[in-house]
Amino acid sequence: MANIRIMMVEDSLTQAMRLRYVLESEGFEVHVAANGEEALLMLEKILPDLIITDVMMPKMNGYDLCRRIRADERLRDIPVMLVTTLSDPTDVIRALEAGADNFTTKPYNEQALISRIRYILANQEIRRQRGSDIGIEVFFAGKKYFINSTRIQMIDFLLSTYESAIQKNQELFVANNKLKEALDNIITLQRNYRQLLETSKDAILVFDRNHIVRYANPAAHALFSNGKALMGAAVPVEQDLTGQSELEIQDPYGNTVYLDVRSVSTDWDGEMMTLAVLRDITEAIQLRKELEQMSLTDDLTGLYNRRGFKLLSERMLKLARRMQSNLFILFGDLDGLKHINDTLGHIEGDNAIQAIAGCLRQAFRETDIIARLGGDEFAVIGLINDSFIPEALIERLQALIARFNSEHKAAFSLSISLGIETLSYATNQSIDEVLHRADTLMYEQKQKKKQSSMPSA
Repeated sequence: MANIRIMMVEDSLTQAMRLRYVLESEGFEVHVAANGEEALLMLEKILPDLIITDVMMPKMNGYDLCRRIRADERLRDIPVMLVTTLSDPTDVIRALEAGADNFTTKPYNEQALISRIRYILANQEIRRQRGSDIGIEVFFAGKKYFINSTRIQMIDFLLSTYESAIQKNQELFVANNKLKEALDNIITLQRNYRQLLETSKDAILVFDRNHIVRYANPAAHALFSNGKALMGAAVPVEQDLTGQSELEIQDPYGNTVYLDVRSVSTDWDGEMMTLAVLRDITEAIQLRKELEQMSLTDDLTGLYNRRGFKLLSERMLKLARRMQSNLFILFGDLDGLKHINDTLGHIEGDNAIQAIAGCLRQAFRETDIIARLGGDEFAVIGLINDSFIPEALIERLQALIARFNSEHKAAFSLSISLGIETLSYATNQSIDEVLHRADTLMYEQKQKKKQSSMPSA
């Protein structure tokens, strides 16, 4: 194969460079033309041992180039290989009609192409010794063709067709094996997928656009069915299950269950469905509520703590502005707590704090926010209605304290100093500012109590 010269006619620069690299790697001398016209100009200067030409090219296609080569006495003995996609059966007839010796298909199978070239070159001497030309007229696919090829050309061409068919058959065999392997993998994945759904502890529902359940796993039946079939029935919850959300439902036994809902669109048996995964998060929600309650309430009295008072009073202020209702804020300080702690002990001090908290609960409405701010300090905030009278409220609280002192045989006597202020819904003042004013009023009252209790001179 040394010193063999091959002309390649290819309008795709990328494909031309790739094929040139492959051929030169085999030791061939390669000349490249971009189209049929350029190839004919190059053939005036060089005589290659083989011409490989694409069929579909601008200016002059591969069939016309082959005809021009066969019509030229100087070039007619050069073997011509056509490159075609072989997408139409008439490609073979047109190639024979044009006088081609061989053909190969795109995309190239590089090893098969090299083998084909070696075959053509090995038989080149036989082609030179062929007999006289023969001609035959054939009718194929509704058209007449005149084929003027030698017997050896026809045999070679048919052999190349057979080789291409074998090559394509081998490629199809490999592709079919890969497809079978892929299908086996899909079946295995599908089986595993169904098994995961069936064994999942999370409830899984698949439903169509009409919210009809098409699949429900055992966990979903345990959560919703209560012995009733889910398949073919409507989704068993009224809330929207698309997207992501938290859901509160009653299970078949009347228990409150909290669910974390996450859903996606999925292809289910060839249809687009919604797959919803519902995870039981009841314990987590209950723990969260307990932690929230612990973070907002005072351990000793069960009233709201300072953090709870601040958070809830801000919400109440927003409500007051929507309702155009004013607010009252009361600040109270338990009198003599230090004396109780010092003389009776801290347990009695705690009892006194709990007792005054009980009086505050009884004196105010359930809608009012009552808090122990810390130590002996208390605060209350609530909406003012038409029947609200601050003096009457204080009198009610003092009456409850007096009843406690008279009815309970406690080692201490309850007393509280109070300051009360109002907050207009239309004002820009903050709750802290009004609470500070109520604190000031409370302190003034406490000082008056101390002065009145002091012995006269």
